[in-house]
Amino acid sequence: MARGAEGREKGLIARGPVTNPALYDFWEQVFLGEADIAVLHGGRSSSKTRDTACQLIRLVDHLPVKMRVLCIRRFQNRIQDSVYTELKWAIAHLGLSARYDVQKTTIIHKASGSEFIFYGIERNLEDIKGTSDVDILWVEEAEKLTEEQWTVIGPTIRKEDSLAILLFNPKLVTDYVWKNFVVNAPPHCIVRRINYTENPFLSAKALRDIAAMQERDPEMFEHVYGGVPLGDSELSIFKRRWLDACVDAHKVLKVSLTGRNIIGFDPADDGEDKSATADKIDGVFVDAEDWSSDKDQLVQNAKKVWAKAKHAGATVSYDTIGVGAFVGGYIDEQNKVEGAKVKHYAFHAGGAVMDGDKPSDFFNKNSPLNKDEYLNLKAQAWANTARRAMLTFNAVTRGQPIKPEDILSFASEIGRAKLDALFTELCVPWWIETEGKKRVVPKAKLKKDLGVKSHNLADAVIAADNVHITGSTYTLANV
Repeated sequence: MARGAEGREKGLIARGPVTNPALYDFWEQVFLGEADIAVLHGGRSSSKTRDTACQLIRLVDHLPVKMRVLCIRRFQNRIQDSVYTELKWAIAHLGLSARYDVQKTTIIHKASGSEFIFYGIERNLEDIKGTSDVDILWVEEAEKLTEEQWTVIGPTIRKEDSLAILLFNPKLVTDYVWKNFVVNAPPHCIVRRINYTENPFLSAKALRDIAAMQERDPEMFEHVYGGVPLGDSELSIFKRRWLDACVDAHKVLKVSLTGRNIIGFDPADDGEDKSATADKIDGVFVDAEDWSSDKDQLVQNAKKVWAKAKHAGATVSYDTIGVGAFVGGYIDEQNKVEGAKVKHYAFHAGGAVMDGDKPSDFFNKNSPLNKDEYLNLKAQAWANTARRAMLTFNAVTRGQPIKPEDILSFASEIGRAKLDALFTELCVPWWIETEGKKRVVPKAKLKKDLGVKSHNLADAVIAADNVHITGSTYTLANV
């Protein structure tokens, strides 16, 4: 493509009033070096897409060879949904309109016959799989790319000197692209982070809007414009590194844990929601699962959880918000029918904090009181489990002393896939303030702003882990 003498000619990199000088060195590394993959990630308004369009249009125009540039993104219902529009803009503003034939569904360089083709991954994966002779693969919104999709798409760039360019705004620390192309970048991969602070083309209004978000919602600002993936931010309630250290923590620390067996249960609240359970047996989380469910299946779900609790000799700790308010009654009915004694605990996440007049930090008597620090029981419970995750991390990685009751441990037997799903859900939420008190960011805001699904597995863990949140004594229904 452009790695030999041709690629070292002057003029290969587009430089001028429509390209970002901050990225000149990056593109020279990409086009003149030995890279197989180029990764450009960061927050919004950082010029990633527009600059890539300009550089590819200039590159294709510069090289006197026929090339195929495959441009893909996850969802593309219309050609306008693709990077097609940005490429048209680049052609016009680089003064190259006479050299390109911009057709309805493709763009062709008149002299060389090089072409840009466009696909949406979700609907055209098999078509992409069958695409051959690709020189450059441009993946837009690559944060949504899955391992299964990359397994199909990656081989399209099998030619010698072919190149994949991945552009994305980071979403979650456990996303496939973040883990495999940034944190653990493969050989011959160039990675560059860029944010709005390096974009010289932003208007005064755009900068005002960005500043307004930073003032209004610093947590969201850090993610949206700072390019920090959720779960890696210091503002996140849980840190992924803490949770990773909690896998088999009781074995690593050589401590035998004990405790009441608890099945945390988060019932489905609407048709798009899922029910979830988390099993804490002898002080260790040994399983977590979720399943699709509707409101009219609550009785069946309650029976399922009842059976699991009976088998494990466990208490069911359930979230009482919404449809969950009826779970205790269903368990009582099942106990009566079966002559059993499965106990249950109503975890009222939206209720008042426990021990409101005690310091929120057990180790700091000058810390704010629980009633002044947390808006509700949910916030207090998330903070309590996160504190145990942090203490466990410090014990496992730094050798700091820890009490057995403070150890948070997840059995590796749960499996990597389940642990990844669970840890992702725990890492995503962050703190917001309401009435000057900490609150877990609402699920509705996560869905609206980020498209993140409800964290049911995480809520089941919190319910199971905080039956004791009232202190050394707690009340269980039907004890």
